Amino acid sequence: MRFGVGWIAKMVAVGAFLMAHCAQASTYFYPDINPVVTTGANLSWLKEGRGNDGYVSVVSEVIPASACVPLSNKGFWGGEKTQLVLSVTTTGFLRDKPEDEIPIATFDGRDDGSECATLSTTPINVVPLTLLGKYSSVNAGKLAITLNVKSARNSSQDYIGSAKLVLGAAAMVMTGGAASAIGGIAATVGNPVLSEAQSRTNTILGSMANAKSTLPLSWKKLRGGLSVVEFPVYRSDGAVKSTIPRDVNPSAQAKQESQTTLFTVRLTFNYVSSLFDPASGGATELSGSSGLSMINVLNSRAMHSSVNFMQYLNDASPSLLQSIAMAEGQALSKACGIGIYKLKKLNLSDLDTTIVMKSFVDEAKGGMDWYRDPQLVKDCFGHEMAIQAHLEELYGPSTPEFVIGDVQDGVGSAYKLWREAIGPTLAEFRRTLAAKQDQQGALIDFNLKQDIELGFAHDVQPWSQGDGAAPAYAGIKMLAERRIRTIGCFIYKEAANLSVENPSAYFLMESEDGNHWVGYAKIPSKGAGRKLVSVLISGMTPDWARYFSSFHYPGGECRSLLERYQSSPSLTLLDGRNGAGEGRLP
Repeated sequence: MRFGVGWIAKMVAVGAFLMAHCAQASTYFYPDINPVVTTGANLSWLKEGRGNDGYVSVVSEVIPASACVPLSNKGFWGGEKTQLVLSVTTTGFLRDKPEDEIPIATFDGRDDGSECATLSTTPINVVPLTLLGKYSSVNAGKLAITLNVKSARNSSQDYIGSAKLVLGAAAMVMTGGAASAIGGIAATVGNPVLSEAQSRTNTILGSMANAKSTLPLSWKKLRGGLSVVEFPVYRSDGAVKSTIPRDVNPSAQAKQESQTTLFTVRLTFNYVSSLFDPASGGATELSGSSGLSMINVLNSRAMHSSVNFMQYLNDASPSLLQSIAMAEGQALSKACGIGIYKLKKLNLSDLDTTIVMKSFVDEAKGGMDWYRDPQLVKDCFGHEMAIQAHLEELYGPSTPEFVIGDVQDGVGSAYKLWREAIGPTLAEFRRTLAAKQDQQGALIDFNLKQDIELGFAHDVQPWSQGDGAAPAYAGIKMLAERRIRTIGCFIYKEAANLSVENPSAYFLMESEDGNHWVGYAKIPSKGAGRKLVSVLISGMTPDWARYFSSFHYPGGECRSLLERYQSSPSLTLLDGRNGAGEGRLP
């Protein structure tokens, strides 16, 4: 068949037209700018908290819309050779490295983009377990997660090789079990062996066309129970302008001729209140948990670290463990402060910092007996109010339990009966006086809903009852308002106080502001419906201190109480005014 010159010219023109338009045809990829957000985490501790009380992690998952993911349409001239990388960047989270992009999936369509692309992906901790930050009504905390959909077409550059390497490293971390998964990809890319791959990945991904969708967040929004966010990712085929901006804005794309959903990127938000029992709802549910055993806590791997908590805290010379072992007072305060500072550098929650430091001091002190000494607890944690509150929630108030050492030594059957009556009652009275919350209510419960008659010796100014008529439980109210921190040195002084029917005892009292008194308590006979009948308050003097010191106490609070009294400002003032030793016993 022969063709005329005119017909050939027409075909050439049509071919040129098709080639020109095909050259302008393009396939591009972008995420939905309005992701689907689901709220479902109904955790009371999460909604009521204000920060430093738990952790959040975010895991990504890429779900293809079908078994086959074609990256382009097959046309007359063949499909495009497309490379596609999905990555995530985060801002505002406490362990952020904003310069790093975290690859979560790669699609390689270079062999034949119109056929099924090779998918490389794995669940990734795009936000590894991270401390929930503090927020307020004026500062909700600015957070964001950005999904980047990066593409390159018909290029000889291997854009996805480095991304695949980082993905492979992440897969190794994720298969290492729950403890390894805590570190996630962020810990992996921090490894020196992989730092070069991460740096190269950042550079290469930065040169790809990017369509992105940013999810603005805040600490307050997370505490509302945000659980799942889903970003559909689309492919569109159509004619575009010859100049395409580097960052493609999905809302300002060239006119679309078609739109195909390729896959969905799902971000799942997980929340835990403690590393040592992720299912718990806070300190009250953790109390008594087997997860709080000293061995379990200290052998647990430190967050985002390759060593356990014992190794992490005791990694320097001189040994922090040895420093705490024999320390008291300022030395103990300094040593505990070093440990707490190191744990805060890990971005550990206040609750977990409490658990780890309590276990570490238990190990250093050779057991838990140190916790029965309120002064040691105050020396170690007195500057950390949040930790002190958690200590009581988890382990109970730091007050000595009754031991024989709380009372003076003695012999005889009358003494033993007195000791068995006085010791436990005054030890329980001590624990109640040290209650941090609603001390008055605790004292009322202790005394079986009966008041304690409070009297004052001639050398003490009676404590104020406030204005107006005497309130109900007047004695208990005055005791509560004085904020008695502890009592000790239980002695009988006179033989009459050994009475089986109405045993009585003297003891030393210390308030939270460092004042000291002598108390004289009377215990009723059995079945009287109360535990204490009355307490007489006398002034503490150097003579009293020497008298208390003259008895032998196998243990208990007495020694430390007397030492604090002897170094107290009130004793210095007394010595300067009257001269040491001028006080008299009643």
